[in-house]
Amino acid sequence: MSRAPRASSRSHAPSRLLAGLVAVGLVTAGCSSDGAATPPSYDASDAVEARVLPQIAANGEDTEAASDAAWVVDATIADVDEGTTVTLYGRTDDGWDEVDEQETDADGQVALTSTASGDLHVVVGSGEDAIGTEVSTSDAPEATFTDDFDENSVDVEGGPWVSRTQGHIGVRTCSRAGADAAEVTDGVLQLSVIEDPDMKGECQLPGRRKKFPYRLNGHVGTEASYAFTYGYAAARIRTQSARGQHAAFWMQAVGGQQSGGPQKGGAEIDVMEYFGDDHPLGGLTQFTYFLDKAGKKQTVGGWIPDVEKYGDDWSEQYHVYSVEWTPEEYVFRIDGQVTQRLEGPTSGRPEFLILSLLSSDYELPRFNGELPEHMEVDWARAWETGKQ
Repeated sequence: MSRAPRASSRSHAPSRLLAGLVAVGLVTAGCSSDGAATPPSYDASDAVEARVLPQIAANGEDTEAASDAAWVVDATIADVDEGTTVTLYGRTDDGWDEVDEQETDADGQVALTSTASGDLHVVVGSGEDAIGTEVSTSDAPEATFTDDFDENSVDVEGGPWVSRTQGHIGVRTCSRAGADAAEVTDGVLQLSVIEDPDMKGECQLPGRRKKFPYRLNGHVGTEASYAFTYGYAAARIRTQSARGQHAAFWMQAVGGQQSGGPQKGGAEIDVMEYFGDDHPLGGLTQFTYFLDKAGKKQTVGGWIPDVEKYGDDWSEQYHVYSVEWTPEEYVFRIDGQVTQRLEGPTSGRPEFLILSLLSSDYELPRFNGELPEHMEVDWARAWETGKQ
């Protein structure tokens, strides 16, 4: 697995940490760059808070099993400057060793990754000034849904995914969804935009002279087999490159949205949408939609700001796009890095998973590729936690 670029290895001493530090114990021994028999030395401190999230980090060109993805440690360090280095130690084949190192943001938060399972140590500072805490991957939620696409699981009896066959409706009068644009081969779900073999002639949008070939879109969901309420959902995706269509991983409420707000009526949760390489706004969005008490559609979210911080190779490499969904908020991540937080209220109804590559009418004039276009999904996974 290819990890995100490591932060600078220079040491940052916590500048305002000592005043708020409450030491509750000492973890003994040391750890070298070549590994050691025992964990690193540090004072256990309440100033370092950490929790282990599921395996939601795995960027790279090659396919891999969902169980091989990296665990994500979400840590917050109290009273430190932005850019303070935080190191994660885990047990590798060589013994205890540094497995990741990143720098805190302005709120003292940092996301660290580890392919090593078991006990992990989050450490700030060095020598006698080092403080930290211990966490374990055994505390992370257990997966309640996994599809590695090792065999065909779309439109087959007992399979979790069904094609969401739709006609020329809404914003897609020149496109429709159909089973012929979804295929599982070599451990990958490939969703495509292709020329529609059943439509003759070309489609002309209102007010435009240019005509476009009718398109068939790949669009699958688990509405007949799996849904969950609160927890995590993730998919490892390599997007299409061209504009004119958008790759998406999203969720909808079972039975459809209803008015009354998200807690009562559910929501559409767009974990990711990608609108093509070289998009002036970066190309990636994360939204939620719900109906208020009057039945009016409300939108929360938007384009991912500063998207280059998380990558620039969306159509060349796989990335894991995920959402953490609680009663209070949605937390969106790419390979474990927080991209947006949308505070609640959130959907209070069961939601099912959707994967799609859709070409809406408003996108067609911006098409700059060649059909067919493809989106590839290496795996999809969910971890239901309930309200906890």
